[in-house]
Order: sequence, then structure tokens, then C-alpha cells
Amino acid sequence: MSSLKNILLNIPLEREALTTNTTSLTYGDLQNIINKNASKTKKLKKSSVVINARDRFEFAKLLFLLDGEVHNILFLPHDINKLLHSRYFNEAGVNYEVYLENNILQYKTIKKADKESDAKETNWIIPTSGTTSSPKLVAHTFQSLTRSTKVNIETGSRYRWGLVFDIYRFSGIQVFLQAMLSGSTLIISEADMPMSEILNNIIKNRCNALSATSSFWRKVLMSKEIERLNFELITLGGEIADENILQALKDKFPNAKIVHIYASTEAGVGFSVSDGHAGFPKSYIDSSINGISLKLSARNTLMIKNEKQIQKYLTNNDLYQNDGYIDTGDIIEIKGDRVYFLGRDSGSINVGGNKVLPEEVEHTLLGSNFVHAAFVYPKKNPIIGNIVCADVVLKDNTVDIKSAKSEILRYCRKKLENYKVPAMIKFVDELETTQSTKLKRN
Repeated sequence: MSSLKNILLNIPLEREALTTNTTSLTYGDLQNIINKNASKTKKLKKSSVVINARDRFEFAKLLFLLDGEVHNILFLPHDINKLLHSRYFNEAGVNYEVYLENNILQYKTIKKADKESDAKETNWIIPTSGTTSSPKLVAHTFQSLTRSTKVNIETGSRYRWGLVFDIYRFSGIQVFLQAMLSGSTLIISEADMPMSEILNNIIKNRCNALSATSSFWRKVLMSKEIERLNFELITLGGEIADENILQALKDKFPNAKIVHIYASTEAGVGFSVSDGHAGFPKSYIDSSINGISLKLSARNTLMIKNEKQIQKYLTNNDLYQNDGYIDTGDIIEIKGDRVYFLGRDSGSINVGGNKVLPEEVEHTLLGSNFVHAAFVYPKKNPIIGNIVCADVVLKDNTVDIKSAKSEILRYCRKKLENYKVPAMIKFVDELETTQSTKLKRN
């Protein structure tokens, strides 16, 4: 059975594997850490463990030690409500909390195992984003997580991947695995780093491949460090990639390949689009792509079905309903031969009985000549339930605010129904994002 440590058998051990702003490890160093901890990992054989909010560099090393040895690895990000910990420990059957001291595996007993698991591979238990409810735990395996990973060890040394996603989340794990399976270098930025420090770490370590949300890329485009960045590969995920951000990246990095990826913790990696345009071809729905079938639900949400249904919820919640399809909750619209994402059904704003998707209003704001980034949210109103509000970052902060607001609203009224037009607009210098670099919506 494949495991993370087995990839070291195929990669030149002198290659640089993990690097931060202060330290670096080769693939040979990782092999030495695994060998040094052999007796320690043997004691945890077939047990269930939790990695609880350790830094990203330590987390990456722990995965090499644990995958293929333990039964379950529960990922607990920094931003998971601590009131949920005991529930998740119970759902994952956690026996030990694990961590490293001077690259030596340490563990704290949570609950002794009743019996040794007979599982043949390790479950990577990853929380969903939980943007609209308590995060659920989804169990993946090394096989399910790497199903669509493109591996080429001969050319892997060419890429130096930046990690800005949270490695505890599905998106960050995908970047980690893409780099490690190809024998590339992973440049790790920690969760508490400010934007300027993240970008300087990327520049210092010669990053040429970076995956991030549209919100993160907008911050990059406004940064003073941008002139020192040089990418061969740019990927976007976790948020809708609209035409504005794709074109802006194309203009700034004309030699880079730009790809946007659709994926989720529940569904895994669905598909990627590399034609430079928002949305995806309707042909992806008409016929399956890379073993993935898509269809439109009665609610106009995207349904996705993986021919090999590997991942599962840890609780009794059924991940696969509707004849094996997962309802993603992402509302889509078909226009001609193209399919566009409009927003999350669960995040809609009720305005006098009308449904408003924040993402649709944000994309309209971004289509104006004034707005660089936008965040749309509800504010309670005693008459109509909610009004639509927007925080926006201007492209040019020297423009007259009053005239800018007037022009933005005029543009919105041309493009949107009246109830969708923001009733309040606030101009800000920056929008708050999560540790996964998504817009912070709650």
C-alpha cells in the first residue's frame, strides 16, 4: 500500500524538500528523521492520533512519520473552536496527541486503545471549512488525496512551490502532496506571518509555483513586493476565479501557466481549467472528465460524482446521496457553452424574501473600473430582514471617494436587480482573510 514515506524511495535524497524563512531540509534529512523515529512510530502502530495546531513545518514532518503507520490522523487547525475538540477526538477515536521536540516524536496519551486496528492504510481526517455550520470530519486516504496529482520526478526539481494555504485544510494538503510526490521544494509560510513577510519568504526562496485563493492573489497584485515575484505556474482555488483576477494575473505574469481548480474536502479534486477564462466548459457536464461526473441539481447547484468513492464522513452523515453524487452547494449558471459559479447557496442574503448571493454582487463590484477587492455581507433591517453591504478596496486610493461611490453604484444598478445593489459601501485598505487565505465571511 502506498504511503507518504514510500515516495522517498524514488526521489534523489540530496534535493531540497522543505524550507522556511529560517531552515531547510532535504529529502535525505526527512529519511533520517523517519529512521531515527522508527521505534517511536512502532509504539503508535495502528492507533489514532491528533496533530493539534502545530506549526506547518512541524506538521509536514509529522505526516512523513505517521502516514502508513497509524490508523487515523486527525487534523486540528488553529481556528477550530476548542469546544469541538472533545467531540472530534471521540469521532476519530484519538488515542494520542503527537508533536516533535528536536525532530523526535513525542506523544501525550488521550485514551488508550481498546484493541489494535486492522486497517491497512491511514485515514487523513480533515475538517470541512465550516463557513455556515460546525465543520464535519472527512476521512481521506493517501490514495484518495493523490488521485489526480500529476507526478513527474524528473522535472520536479524545476518547481519551488509556495505554501500559503493552511496545511491542515484540503487545499494546503494538495499543495504539500503535489510538491512532495514530484520531488519539488515546498516553501512554507506560517499562519501568523503578515503578507509582506510571506511574500519576502517566497522571494528569498525563489518560489516559481504558487497556489492561492483569488483574495490572496488580489493582495499580491497590490503589494510593493510584486515586482520581485516571478512565477512559472499559478493556480487558484478555494474561491471563485473571476475574469478580472485571471486577466490581471495574465497581464502581470505573461509567461506563467494559470490554472484554476475546483475542489472541496468532501468531493476531493474535481477538475481544473487552464483556458484563462472564468467558469468551465459545458462539455464537462455533458460528459465525464477524468473519472468525474457533473450535473445540475433542481436548486441549480453543482453535483459531483467520483467514479471511485473513497472518502467518507466520520459520523453517520451520508456523504454520497443522490445516486452517488455530492451536492456541493455551489450555485452555477449555464450560459451558452460555458458554466459559471455564482456563489454558495448556504451563504445567500435574504432581502425582503429575495435571495442575494454575496459572490455575485462582489463580482459585479469588481467589474467596475474602481474596485480592486470586495466583500459583501448582510446587515439586519427591521423592515426587509437584511440589507446588502459592501466593503471595497479601491484600485486607486487617490480618487475622490464621493465620486467613486457614485460611479460604483451607477455601475451596479446597470448590472443588478435593485434589491442586490449595496445599500451601504465602506471603503477599506484591506479585506480580512482566513488562514486558508479565503475572505473571512463570519
